[in-house]
Amino acid sequence: MYRGGIGKLNKIVIIRLRERDVQVRILPLGLIAACVLFIVIVSAMNGCSQAPSKAVAPPTPLYHIQPKTLRAINEGIFTASVQATHESEAYARVAMEEWLWRVRQRIEEVFIPWYSSYGIQQWMTAKVVAFKLLYTEGEATPEERLVSYLQEQFYEQVLEPVSSFVDPHTVMEDAAINYLRELRERLDRMPSEYDVPAAAFRQHLETIPAIVVQEVLAQEASLYEVLQAADLSALPAYRALLGKVAAASDAANPTPSAERLKVVANQAVTRLLDSVALSAGTATASTVVGGYWGIAISAGSAAYAAVEHDHEKPAMEAQLRENLDAALDLMWQELVEDPIGGITALVHHISTQIEDAVSHPLQ
Repeated sequence: MYRGGIGKLNKIVIIRLRERDVQVRILPLGLIAACVLFIVIVSAMNGCSQAPSKAVAPPTPLYHIQPKTLRAINEGIFTASVQATHESEAYARVAMEEWLWRVRQRIEEVFIPWYSSYGIQQWMTAKVVAFKLLYTEGEATPEERLVSYLQEQFYEQVLEPVSSFVDPHTVMEDAAINYLRELRERLDRMPSEYDVPAAAFRQHLETIPAIVVQEVLAQEASLYEVLQAADLSALPAYRALLGKVAAASDAANPTPSAERLKVVANQAVTRLLDSVALSAGTATASTVVGGYWGIAISAGSAAYAAVEHDHEKPAMEAQLRENLDAALDLMWQELVEDPIGGITALVHHISTQIEDAVSHPLQ
């Protein structure tokens, strides 16, 4: 029962409950309307300030491949990896055979003539004398310092120019790219061959490790990741593998071994010091005689040294060539035959990880 008119908002509404004789006081109608309007405005503002919720992608379904089919797939991956390894190793060997040919050519045409020239031998004589005079116990011997100098010159005159045509470090990375390309071509046919969904095959590849580097900070990459990578260097695991190989590799900066060049240096130091002793004796004689005959003795000594150099030059070049051939044989073993630190190191690491992973379930 209402007391008073409806239009008077400041009147208090009284509701009489039928079950109980209770009176409930209701706020004035105008205040109720104001509260409702306030709540609506606040709710609208909160709705505008909140970012729209992101759509949650449905979880990727897990596919199940029958054990017999999975075994056959793993056998196929193993075989594909072995074949791709052979292909990439053949590519690397052909590239390095060209490298070796160019190195030998530079040795014959540039390095040996430079080393055996009269002017360089005279200049090296001065260096050896300086090494002898400055030598103190515990420091590098004149022979060791001459070895370092020859290695330096060999790199600048032979290896660096050849690397503009064939670079062993580039061959190493290209061999890995070649391996993955060959492997991808073989694996792309497998889903249809074994009648499995492409998504199921992808999930299986994601479980197979291709790169595992435990040194310093562990880095890993799956077979699927390395196959799909547009740029391998963008993968942290691949960069970590490059660093690991570089630590055990001469591919980035190959040089002849110090052991082989030391033979050259020892003989060179002995020969050069003998020539210094001869020159010193001649100089003493020319000083004692003096005058016209002293000048004649000095000129004759210089002429004799040039003639003697020409006489010794073929033997000097033969000895250098023999030792450089031995050094190149050792460099070839380290660069081409070594699977851990040579040009196939990346291929060896990746293929070993893959083949071990797919062969364990077979065992």
